[in-house]
Amino acid sequence: PAAPAAVTPATATTPPPAADAAAGRFVVQVGAFADEATVRQTRQKVEKLGFKTYTQEVNTEAGKRVRVRLGPFATKEEAAQALSKLKGAGLPGAVLAL
Repeated sequence: PAAPAAVTPATATTPPPAADAAAGRFVVQVGAFADEATVRQTRQKVEKLGFKTYTQEVNTEAGKRVRVRLGPFATKEEAAQALSKLKGAGLPGAVLAL
């Protein structure tokens, strides 16, 4: 009786395989900046923590912005661990599904 009870909560908290496969990958976005110097500084701070970063240019209503992101991560949990490390270093961030 103890084994099924232990299995049930784990199954309840795990997303269905189809949903996980559909989401597939996750990234952590540190921010979106208009200033190239801020982009460089942010990337350097994040890379000192041991993460590889990449940028993505986007056009917004406020003008061009450069997103600083890390990942992709295979699971939301991996992305959340990276986010926790960022926040521990005083950096902002958000987990996003791709």
